[in-house]
Amino acid sequence: MSSAGTAAMIAAQGPIGALTAQIDANSPLGPVEGWSPALISTVRLMLSSTAEIVLFWGPDLCALYNEAYMPTIGDKHPRVLGRPAREGWAELWDDLEPLLRSVIQDGQSVHAKDRPFYIERDGDQGEEVFFDISYSPVFEADGSIGGALCIVSETTRRVRAEQEMRADRARLWALARDPFLVADRNGVWIAASPAWTDILGWSEQELIGRTSEWMEHPDDLERTRGELAGLASGRPTVRFENRFRAKDGGYRNFSWTAVPENDLIYCVARDVTEQRAHARALADAEEALRQAQKMETLGQLTGGVAHDFNNLLQIVTGNLELLQRGLEKISDDDQPRLRRAADNAMAGAERAALLTQRLLAFSRRQPLAPERIDPNRLVSGMSDMLIRSLGETIEIELIQGARVWAVEIDINQMENALLNLAVNARDAMPLGGKLTIEVANTHIDAVYAAQEAEVLPGQYVLISVSDTGEGMDEEVLSHAIEPFFTTKEVGRGTGLGLSMVYGFIKQSGGHIRVYSEAGHGTTVKIYLPRFYGPLPDNDTGAEHRTPPICGGDETVLVCEDDEKVRAYTVDVLRELGYQVIEAGNGAAALQALEEAPEPIHLLFTDVILPGGMTGADIAQEAQVRQPGLKVLFATGYARNAIIHHGRLDPGVELLTKPFTYAELAAKVRDMLDRTEARQVV
Repeated sequence: MSSAGTAAMIAAQGPIGALTAQIDANSPLGPVEGWSPALISTVRLMLSSTAEIVLFWGPDLCALYNEAYMPTIGDKHPRVLGRPAREGWAELWDDLEPLLRSVIQDGQSVHAKDRPFYIERDGDQGEEVFFDISYSPVFEADGSIGGALCIVSETTRRVRAEQEMRADRARLWALARDPFLVADRNGVWIAASPAWTDILGWSEQELIGRTSEWMEHPDDLERTRGELAGLASGRPTVRFENRFRAKDGGYRNFSWTAVPENDLIYCVARDVTEQRAHARALADAEEALRQAQKMETLGQLTGGVAHDFNNLLQIVTGNLELLQRGLEKISDDDQPRLRRAADNAMAGAERAALLTQRLLAFSRRQPLAPERIDPNRLVSGMSDMLIRSLGETIEIELIQGARVWAVEIDINQMENALLNLAVNARDAMPLGGKLTIEVANTHIDAVYAAQEAEVLPGQYVLISVSDTGEGMDEEVLSHAIEPFFTTKEVGRGTGLGLSMVYGFIKQSGGHIRVYSEAGHGTTVKIYLPRFYGPLPDNDTGAEHRTPPICGGDETVLVCEDDEKVRAYTVDVLRELGYQVIEAGNGAAALQALEEAPEPIHLLFTDVILPGGMTGADIAQEAQVRQPGLKVLFATGYARNAIIHHGRLDPGVELLTKPFTYAELAAKVRDMLDRTEARQVV
């Protein structure tokens, strides 16, 4: 059948009528003129079918179609019938040709679902339409392919409806505050609202078609699998929580409500990350408050017993020291045994004094006398002490930083803190190891400071103490700074070493962090606030020398309410050669000052006294009556009398009980040798 003949027939009898007449005018046993048997058979099939069918036949791929196809395109494209598709559907040819050539050349059937075409229908503007099309080859008698038969179903209305439904769903999901998803019974995501992308950053393509395990927190996997198993069995889930990893690497917390229906699971999640963060912050604040209350209670308890306890220790240690000195006069046979007893008693008393001192340090109530110091010199000055204390099995490395800033710290207490850390490190390395102390400048930013209690952002000097010892696991590490907590066997530690360091650093305005892992050693990082200003010209770092014991003939007024403590103090001072006047309270001390025939050179007074006058009150009144009088305070605990905010008041000289014979002698001589007197205000 030629294109011209078919077109003429169509023009005379109408499209479908012409085809019907052409077929009916011939005997079923004989072919229509110019038509092959395959074409006749296919056209008969078309005309009798209620499906929309189009036939592309011949080298030019002329288009024939049936009555059912007319409403789709045929009635609006009468020029197409019997004409080459390239001419009839020029606007579709670029889409049609690859499909038709594939069928005709390869002999393979092709199905195109919801295939979009842009069609310019007669009398209408162009529009996009969609078809489900099945292409099948039509074979000639000799096995060659003569054309392609297309069964067509226009799906434009359904596709448009689905598009509108998806748009409506997208608009609905976009309005929803909480993320929503649909999953199958295996947890594979089928659909997810845009809120997921907004919250997590993953695209819809990255979320759909897989379970959520790839982005779930490892600690939550088992619980999530358990909930999914319950949903698969028909049990709904309410208020289940887990964490998903966002694209930026952080985790978000979600609270779920999920309901199974048929083969699907419908889930609504709430992003509760901020609520959980607020809850954690509240819990941290409550823990910090409990810690502060515990510290305050411990401080009050410690302070309540420290004054009297240190007075008792002063009596014990002082008299033991006098006993030790007196043993020099005992016969050689008795001296070793008596000296051993005295030494043992003194060692016990010193341990008791150290215990009280550490409790005061942990509760941040010890009196501090800060000095400006170069941290490099402080650490390097301790090298000999550390070598003697740690022994030969411990290698010590001191790393000094370049241009390290000055700090203001109580030098003696800082040395004690570093020595405590070094001893702890030694005990953690029973077979030997390496201790490293490093000094460097550092900076604490606002983000880190906000996560730590009592830490201000700014510039700090970092002193890091690291060992290669046994280390601590997470459970032990969580209790490491608590007072009386220790992993050492009974008798080897009080559990106050690290807690004392913690309290001292905090009282000094610094920060401390402990890092440790079982089997991998421990690092304690101490952050000391930078001191803005020059170091004093006489700064010697940690290079302190113990002065020789010597006395004098000056007059000292001793004001002490405890008779036994006063008796010990007076005995020591008189043994050193001083003229001593005694007083048991403030009124007696002021009266003695008035009645003394010669000026008194030094007032040595306890801080806490009966009768309504503190040592500070007595000193102030005494300096009014005798300007230039030097004042030395003694106390076992004196909160808010001469110590404020953990520091000695300016100009105050203090000797902490229990003090030794040598400490008393050195302090008194040092003050008397000074040319100036510091006014107590």
